[in-house]
Amino acid sequence: MKTYRNLTICLFLALFISIPATAQLPVSLTLPQVSPLEERSITIGFTEIKLQYSSVGIKGREIWDGLIPYGEVWRAGANKNTIFSVSDDVLINGQPLPAGSYGFHTIPGEKEWTIIFSNNSDAWGSYFYDESEDALRITVDSQEMDSKYEWMKFSFSEYTDTSLNISLKWAHRSVPFNVTIPREVTFAHIEKQFTSLPAFSWQGWMQGAEYTLSNNYEIEKGLEWANRAVGREENVRTLNMLARLQLVNGMTSESMSTLENLITKFGDQWRAHVFAGEVHALANHSEAAISSYEKAISMIDNERFIQQLQQRIQALK
Repeated sequence: MKTYRNLTICLFLALFISIPATAQLPVSLTLPQVSPLEERSITIGFTEIKLQYSSVGIKGREIWDGLIPYGEVWRAGANKNTIFSVSDDVLINGQPLPAGSYGFHTIPGEKEWTIIFSNNSDAWGSYFYDESEDALRITVDSQEMDSKYEWMKFSFSEYTDTSLNISLKWAHRSVPFNVTIPREVTFAHIEKQFTSLPAFSWQGWMQGAEYTLSNNYEIEKGLEWANRAVGREENVRTLNMLARLQLVNGMTSESMSTLENLITKFGDQWRAHVFAGEVHALANHSEAAISSYEKAISMIDNERFIQQLQQRIQALK
């Protein structure tokens, strides 16, 4: 029995040694990619917008209707899917696109392009593209550029607090589209913060009220927040904000009462009179605004501020 066991072991070792060494190695190597992987991202308001793609070089080739045929689906890059991601619901050229990650495809044309956002973001390029997986399609016009982009890229431009433009640029061609974050999306992020630490200070409520006023958005909610700020602390800033929001909400008499309270409690501060002048001017009470600005001028010695207030007085006259 012992002799038989030893013979079995020897046969196994001989078989193992006889297997080619290459059978134990990986089939292929991972080599550097010719088309470099790039990532562009930006946060507008609270919303992150991101593109991941493999850039492609011209390398002396004819690009449009050459390397990239017209009328065929193209992945807008090389290698795996170009991926477009947004952390919130957005509008693409005015069309809704929910938060998420999408395979980004295009159908190039001599002038008109189709841009496709596919629910399948894991495919390899456009080889497995399926129109039934489209989340959104838009049609845009491409633009000729004087400058030449040797390597394909996505550029971000024309930022506002709620939008930006994104352009695919390669060779002498630019293909732009717009991304807009609906105001209600940004507002929801702000409102949510009042379930955490900012709710315990007047500054948080003040900032929220100021946002509604400066954007003329949800001013009724802004009035509620201004009252919360005053409830936390009465000071020059909170009373001024409350008076403004009362006025834009059509509560003129209440706004004037708040101004009286402001001047009664903080009339020894020149800034209180400036704020009162601004609210009176907003209410078209020119004489009262001029009187408030003149009172502020009598209390300060900063020549630049004096000149600014004098300009306001002249404009009211």
